[in-house]
Amino acid sequence: QLGMTLILTSLSARLHTRRDTKMMPLLHNEAVRRPRSWAERLLVGGITVLLVLLLVLPTGTLALRSVTRLDAERGEHGAVEAALTLDYYKELFTNRRGSLFYVPPVEAARNSLAYAGTTVLISLVLGLLVTYALARRTRANRILEPVLMLPLGASAVTLGLGFILAYNRPPLQLLSSPLLVPIAHSLVALPFVVRTLQPALVSIPISLRQAAAAMGASPWQVWKEVDLPILGRATLVSAIFAFTISLGEFGATSFLSRPEYPTLPVAIFRFLSQPGALNYGQALAMSTLLMIVCGVSIFLLEQLRLPGVGIEL
Repeated sequence: QLGMTLILTSLSARLHTRRDTKMMPLLHNEAVRRPRSWAERLLVGGITVLLVLLLVLPTGTLALRSVTRLDAERGEHGAVEAALTLDYYKELFTNRRGSLFYVPPVEAARNSLAYAGTTVLISLVLGLLVTYALARRTRANRILEPVLMLPLGASAVTLGLGFILAYNRPPLQLLSSPLLVPIAHSLVALPFVVRTLQPALVSIPISLRQAAAAMGASPWQVWKEVDLPILGRATLVSAIFAFTISLGEFGATSFLSRPEYPTLPVAIFRFLSQPGALNYGQALAMSTLLMIVCGVSIFLLEQLRLPGVGIEL
């Protein structure tokens, strides 16, 4: 898996260097028009129906089922009766069995938010450094870029297994460290961060930097006054990507998370693995909450606009 991903990313990097173009912001709704012919309307309608069936229907059913309790007794016509309830959400705060090993879902949510915040910090620092390093066309970058893109194509399970093998013995016995989870999340999010920052960095005209330097600005001032304002929106978009990826990451986390510090996806898997309608309902409630947080993040991402009237990133 890693070998095939490395080959494909190497080919992509080679094609990318040959066809490097400047990326410019588009005006709002530029190149967008309403369907005119019946064929275009049929195509748009068919795609809309397909997206509703594949995306809206499953997520909507999950959210509806999280507030629905199916009664054990059947109705007059043999159908199972359903009633709206918030019991599954209330149970997220309750330890019914009084177990010392029970981790409340709310605690798992706090862990996920803490891991996501740390992931944003690590991935942005690494992403900015990597983006500036890749801006220079060198032989080392031809090797560096495909290696950095490996988590984009390889499974997170592969990454988690590699962490276990690499950090399971002295002097790198770090499996008990809670920082290992956000580090793994950062590596999964790093390709998305780099791919978001790279076009914005390439689009900065070199003349702006040269003009600032000619006016006596130091390299730090050039970065602060020229690069940072242009990269600001792209950096915020990258942060949202890293945040949402960390919240929903399960593959590597299932290998690396400690039992007392589970994340929401791990907690959802635990509840689904246990019998009982209450455990199943709590898993649905946590899935809905996770979906809402990710949806709000994506909504904020779509609302980001560059300074100016109606100009989008």
